[in-house]
Amino acid sequence: MTKKRPPAELYPGAVDRGNGCVTFALYAPGKQSVHVIGDFNDWNRSADPLQSTKEGLWWIEKQLEPGSYAYQFLVDEELVIGDPYARALADDTAQDPPRSIVTVGAKPYSWQHDDWQRPLFHQLIIYEIHIGDFTEEGTFQAAIKKLDYLHDLGINAVELMPVFEYPGWRGWGYNPAYFFTVEKAYGTPDDLRQFIDEAHARSIAVILDIVLTHTGHDHPFNKLYPYEESPWYGTPLGEENQFGFPSFDYTKGPAQAFARDVQDYWLREFHIDGFRYDYLLGLGMKDGMGLPYLVHTAREVRPDVYLIGEYSPENPEAVNASGLNGAWHVLGRYKLVALLREGELNEHNWDDFDAVTNFLDPWKCGYNSAAKVVNYVESHDEQRVIEAVREAGLDEDAARHKSALAASVLMTMPGEPMLYHGQEWGEATQHKPNERNLIHWEQLESEAGRGLFEHYRKMCWLRRHHPALYSENFSLDARYPKQKALVYHRWNEQGDDIIVAVNFSPNQQKVTIPFPNAGRWHDAISGQEIEAEDDYDFDLGPSAAAIFIRGGDKEGGRIRAALTGAENSGPGSARPYAMLASSSSRTQGSSS
Repeated sequence: MTKKRPPAELYPGAVDRGNGCVTFALYAPGKQSVHVIGDFNDWNRSADPLQSTKEGLWWIEKQLEPGSYAYQFLVDEELVIGDPYARALADDTAQDPPRSIVTVGAKPYSWQHDDWQRPLFHQLIIYEIHIGDFTEEGTFQAAIKKLDYLHDLGINAVELMPVFEYPGWRGWGYNPAYFFTVEKAYGTPDDLRQFIDEAHARSIAVILDIVLTHTGHDHPFNKLYPYEESPWYGTPLGEENQFGFPSFDYTKGPAQAFARDVQDYWLREFHIDGFRYDYLLGLGMKDGMGLPYLVHTAREVRPDVYLIGEYSPENPEAVNASGLNGAWHVLGRYKLVALLREGELNEHNWDDFDAVTNFLDPWKCGYNSAAKVVNYVESHDEQRVIEAVREAGLDEDAARHKSALAASVLMTMPGEPMLYHGQEWGEATQHKPNERNLIHWEQLESEAGRGLFEHYRKMCWLRRHHPALYSENFSLDARYPKQKALVYHRWNEQGDDIIVAVNFSPNQQKVTIPFPNAGRWHDAISGQEIEAEDDYDFDLGPSAAAIFIRGGDKEGGRIRAALTGAENSGPGSARPYAMLASSSSRTQGSSS
């Protein structure tokens, strides 16, 4: 075979270069031969041999008519693998390895809403979604129909659990097999593009949960070489993989190149706004390799990309040093849920009130900015709040009040709040890892579900419309360990001033609130107006919060107009759940 010069900008995978010219390429250094087999050559194992560059990238250029073609790679005349850079897989799920698909002459997706204005990272209200559980259909198209609902709820970012191909029909996607391929159970690549485009039309950013620490066992890389000889795998920079998956070794150039290409693909081809990096303890970082490399190469493509990390347990030092925008506040979740349970969770106990409430202060937790913490009480990794609270012996009504209280804290504390789909109506599906956990939209039709939704909706509105709540300014002004209550202050330099008083106790508590300024203050939850001068004695209802905004009746009118106006397309006009408690939870104050 006459050796040809490789085309300019030769990339791995099957690339349609226009006019029917397609290059097939596979990185396989040290192999003796590589062939491409497919329905374009009747799966003839000798018809299309590839030639290798000196770096070990095997390639061939073929002329194909418009249409879709199935193909695989044959390595050293025996091993058949799927394309690790495949953009699509054939529908025959029984085929092992799966057949990759290349489409020649396809029209690119026509983006309609690229001119939308993205919020800054510290302004985000994130909503985590598992596409397979979000609707009965479990598809992108079905999820598109829920975007108006999400817009009305008030979130401005969705975080999609992994959407790339993984073994099996249903799962969570943390064992990725094909990093460039959209999971067929959810829809087509253009279905995902349409979901992202329609989210942007509603001013909702899309963040993709991505796994770059390891691959699933079925990944083509795991079949090409013995593990100890792999160009990609090896001893990770972080901990030994606790799930037993093949781990990327980011001291190796091919591993770095693959991660760079994965990020580049999703940012450019799908207009993703950000990534949430899974399992960073296993990925690690050293001398600019590992996590810093991922951050650097993502920002090369899109400088304003949102980058969120998952360290469990947390590693504030690594988050501060890596260039991440923020990370999941895992320890904060445990401590807040311990308070909601009125007892203990893991080693955290509400009787150690000063220690357990320190989660509110990002700086005391080791972070160098308020924006570095993404706060949550529910995620795919954790129990639902309703479930966790009932497990502690509280009844259904108490559990819903605890969920409302969680919303009040999440939306007013420093950092970015994150909800898990269905949390806003009190979803309590049993937590089953890697199984289907379908959420129950019908619960929005109940009074309790609608009421809780309205409270979450009000809290989202407050978070979006009060810059003090996403500023760097925070002070924990009073703690009352016996009453299980506290008071904190949020403000900005433009005069937005907010005082938050929280009662985690099941009993009404009188607390002294140190107001920073005398004047009229409006409680956004109860609607009550008070005239405060310095310290003010206030009755906080059971499992309740008061969010005082300086401005009195004017502020109250703004909230009411916004949440009851014509733009309300939500599931009803129920009173917020925090207002459906007994009269004792309606706070009454008297000046001291």
